[in-house]
Amino acid sequence: MLPNESSKIREHRLNLNDITSLSPIKLLTMQLKAYLLSVLMLLAATFTADAQRSNRNKVATPLQPAVSALDTIITENPVPADSFSIAAGIALSQSLRMYATQNLGVDEANMDDFVEGLRANVDEAQAKKLTAYAAGITIALQNKNQVMPSINREATGSADSSFVIPELYVEGLVIGLNNTDSELTKTAQATMERQFSYQKQVYQYANTKYLVDKAKENGVVSCPSGLQYRIVERGQGIVATDTSTVEVHYEGRLIDGTIFDSSYQRGQTAEFKPTQVIKGWHEALTMMPEGSTWELFIPYNLAYGERGNQNIPPYSTLFFKVQVVKVK
Repeated sequence: MLPNESSKIREHRLNLNDITSLSPIKLLTMQLKAYLLSVLMLLAATFTADAQRSNRNKVATPLQPAVSALDTIITENPVPADSFSIAAGIALSQSLRMYATQNLGVDEANMDDFVEGLRANVDEAQAKKLTAYAAGITIALQNKNQVMPSINREATGSADSSFVIPELYVEGLVIGLNNTDSELTKTAQATMERQFSYQKQVYQYANTKYLVDKAKENGVVSCPSGLQYRIVERGQGIVATDTSTVEVHYEGRLIDGTIFDSSYQRGQTAEFKPTQVIKGWHEALTMMPEGSTWELFIPYNLAYGERGNQNIPPYSTLFFKVQVVKVK
């Protein structure tokens, strides 16, 4: 016996002498008990494994409740196709009306014509043809209302002039659309630029002559900068500096009398510092006492220069009536 064996092991250990001393019947009985014990242990292990496999394969949700849940999803009745179709058209009709009038330029007075086109049964080729025709009409209206007046203005100085002959202008468009010759296009562009350059020179001459003639009038003072002014009303107040804020009433015109800006028309004075306005105004405001009203004749180089500004053409001499209401 090993020195570390426990007493319990020693109690159950049988030495060879003990086994050999047992009778055959007792020995057979012990062997039978050992066999039955091993069989029971095997059956128990098999039952445990089967139970574990059964638990793994068991469905979490029983089948019948899942089918019942599906049955509760569909609660509506289907709509007949004809009813659905006309309802869809009515539901979307006001959105279509808004799109047609706001995005496609359809006038409410011509909604019947729009409906006629909506009902038309045309193929893709016919649709493209009609679309191109409608686009041509749109451009024709733009030519009449916008393009030709703009070209007239740049070519002659007046949008209302008839310098551009509509029939010939359209004929030129057609020739260009049917011809891909780049040299022809370059020649035409050069012809346009020549007329535009001529008109700029004519306009510059007229605006310069305006100042030359104005300088000869009684009461007009010419400054070294080129600014000219005439005193309408003499003020007795303080004179603004670059850091002052000046409250003014004013009206601005081109030499042909066209008004391009007027606080009188708006019914409200304007306020700004002398450094925030064109050079001609800056010079005048730092000479005008509070309460003064002057007429200013400002050459283009003290105004908006060779490029102009919005409604003011290049090389424009500007005429202003300016009233200094308050110097702050």
